[in-house]
Amino acid sequence: MQRWKRRGTWVRFGGLFAGYLLLPALMTAAIGLGNASDSGMVAFILMLFIAFPLVTIALAAWDAVTEGFTVLWIVMPILFLIAPMFIFFNESALSYAATYSLIAMVANGIGSYFHHKPHNTNRPRLS
Repeated sequence: MQRWKRRGTWVRFGGLFAGYLLLPALMTAAIGLGNASDSGMVAFILMLFIAFPLVTIALAAWDAVTEGFTVLWIVMPILFLIAPMFIFFNESALSYAATYSLIAMVANGIGSYFHHKPHNTNRPRLS
């Protein structure tokens, strides 16, 4: 079956998009929209440096362990950060999207080493 048709991969991409949207929304609701204090800015910076990379690493590695390596993790973090970037951040957050894409590819590559590949039963093993 082709990778594009598998539901598990798209569920993990949906989780990535939901994480990119829900984390800043919950942070905005907790801090308050009109209150732009220093602690609010620190919280958003920590989200960019800690929360988003951890979500990206976890989902990319999980996808690699269950489905194997895919190059979709190059494009998807960039695509999914565009909407939250214009809603919650500014255009300078696009450079972080490229970093998340690189982190996702590394995590997907490392996780693919733990992917179980079934052996081919069409030809017997040489013992």
